[in-house]
Amino acid sequence: MKKSLLASLLLCALSVVGCGGGDDSPSTPTPMLGKVRIGILQPNHPALEAAANGFKDYILNAGLSDNEFEFTIYTPNVSGSDTNDLAKAIVSTCDMALGIGTGVSQALKNAVVQKGRVIPTLFTAVTDPVGSGLVASKNNGVGFMCGTSDMNPVAEQIALVKQCNPDADKVGVLYTVSEVNSQVQANEAVVAIQSAGMEAVVRTVQGASDISTVCTELASVAGLDAIYIPTDNNIAQNPGAVKGSLTGKGIHVICGEENMLAGCGTVTKSIDYTKLGELTGKMAVSIIKGEVFPYQIPVGYISDEECEYVMSSTNAASYNALIPEDVRNRCRDIG
Repeated sequence: MKKSLLASLLLCALSVVGCGGGDDSPSTPTPMLGKVRIGILQPNHPALEAAANGFKDYILNAGLSDNEFEFTIYTPNVSGSDTNDLAKAIVSTCDMALGIGTGVSQALKNAVVQKGRVIPTLFTAVTDPVGSGLVASKNNGVGFMCGTSDMNPVAEQIALVKQCNPDADKVGVLYTVSEVNSQVQANEAVVAIQSAGMEAVVRTVQGASDISTVCTELASVAGLDAIYIPTDNNIAQNPGAVKGSLTGKGIHVICGEENMLAGCGTVTKSIDYTKLGELTGKMAVSIIKGEVFPYQIPVGYISDEECEYVMSSTNAASYNALIPEDVRNRCRDIG
C-alpha cells in the first residue's frame, strides 16, 4: 500500500509543483502500511530539536498499529555545505521527509525535483512558506509538500518594549542578512515599532564573527531603549556575542522565541516549538492514514492561545534592564 501512495504522489507531481486535482491526478490517497522510514533534516538548535521531538512523539502516539516507524535525523554541518547532499540521501532512501527550517526544507524540495522520486515532504519552523517557495499559497493546493510556520506574534513582542518602559522611543532590530525567515520578521517588527510611535534602527550581521561588533555599535546608538532579535539561527547559535555586548547597558532584548531568550534575551511572547512539531506530526499522520494528499493540507500555525510570555530574570539583571511587576506576573521565568 505504501508503494501505491508513492505511485499516486508521483502521478500527482509529474510537473513537480503540479498536483492540484487535475484530470490526470489520482482522486483518492492510499494509506501507507508496514514500515515507514522518515528522514528528518534538522540544523542543530534547541528549538528545532523540540520541533523534531514533538513531531516524532505525535506520530508514535497516534495509534497507527499497522505501521512501524524508523526515524533518522540528518544534521547539516555548521556551514550547511552538506545540506543538499543530505536532502538527496533522504529522498533516495526514505518514505517521508521532514525539513525543520527554511533552508533545509528548500533543499528537500529541490532534491525531490532532481531525483524525480516523489515522497510526502513536510516542513516546520518555516516563517514564510509561500515567500520561500515551498507552497504556492497558505491554502496550499499544489505539490507534494505541506507543513507549519513558526511566524512569531511580532506585534505583541514589540508591544513588550513599551510595557517594560513606557518612555521608550527607539528600538534596534538585529538579524542576519542571509536568513530570509529573519528578514520577514524584522520587516514586521519595523512596522510594529513605527506603529507604536517609536523609531526603528536596523542593523544586520553577515555571520557569527561580526555579531559582537554590530551589536556593540547598535547598543551605542543614542537613546536606544531595546533591541528586537527575530528567530535567527546564526544569532541563536552565538548568544554570548549579544550578551557580552549589552551587559550593564540598561537595554531590553526582545527575542523571537524562548530558546533564544535563554541565551541573550530579557522577555518575549514565544511560540512552543514542541507544539509546532506536534501540529506537523498531525499532518503526517493524516497522510500516512491515507486521509489526504499533502497538497490538500493548508499551512499550519500555532494559535495565539498556545503562545506564552517568558522572561529571563538573570539576563535582565545582567543588562540592568527592569521588568515591571505587571509584566513579570504574566511571564514564566526561565532564570
